[in-house]
Amino acid sequence: MTDLRQTSAWANYLKLIGWQVEKIGDTYYFLKKVPILGYLLKVQRPQKIDFKAIDRLTKKYKVWKVVIEPLIHINKILSHGFKLSNSPHLPTKTLQIDLRKPEKEILKEMKPKTRYNIRLALKKGIKVKESKDMETFVNFWRENFERKRFLFLSQKKNVITLYKAFGRNADLLLAFNSNQVMAGLLILRTKDTAYYMYAAANDIGRELFAPTLLTWKGILLAKKNKCKAFDFDGIYDERFPIKTWLGFTKFKKGFGGYEVKYPGCFMKNCLARIITL
Repeated sequence: MTDLRQTSAWANYLKLIGWQVEKIGDTYYFLKKVPILGYLLKVQRPQKIDFKAIDRLTKKYKVWKVVIEPLIHINKILSHGFKLSNSPHLPTKTLQIDLRKPEKEILKEMKPKTRYNIRLALKKGIKVKESKDMETFVNFWRENFERKRFLFLSQKKNVITLYKAFGRNADLLLAFNSNQVMAGLLILRTKDTAYYMYAAANDIGRELFAPTLLTWKGILLAKKNKCKAFDFDGIYDERFPIKTWLGFTKFKKGFGGYEVKYPGCFMKNCLARIITL
């Protein structure tokens, strides 16, 4: 299955926020100019790693650093002078649900507390609706999620751009109680997989278990859209520990599914080579 970061929609998104994009064969390569240093080249989740193509792009753009985040560990990465980074750009572990299974089986594989909370949210009057009101979502997300972590810097414009870049392959769900937004979820789709990308809930929404019902409705929508898998796009990884991820990881694991691990982020500094040239 093609990863989200190797789709034309993702490439279009990065173009819109200032990256240069090269496509060689079936692989997208993304380049960003960094003041003084030059270009950063990143290749994320490619089906195969073409080192000759990377070398050509490195020479063409005078790249100072190359970043590769592979699907599987390939020994050749290390033999080409790359080193494993302690700070991956993408999540190194995720959780996926097999949407080819019947709805009843997906429910059965959830933790009992998660199933109970879905029923409780319905009982408390939470209603989930598909929406195109991205402005409402992104403001709600900023207020209830992003501002708590980044008081001044905001990714609001990037989130809106991402939504527009994916067009019909972007699904926005909002959870309401008494016509008030309690939670929101942005899902992006490839041909095979739906990705849980941006989510937020306010205090009342969490008390009413709106995020649980919202996520379940997102899973059902992905299944309706013929996706084969629902990807939570990141959970806590002991190899690269980020303690703040433990909370939402517990929430995501309540929905069952299976874990998928990636090798991590491999980097190569080309600055010395550029100076020599």
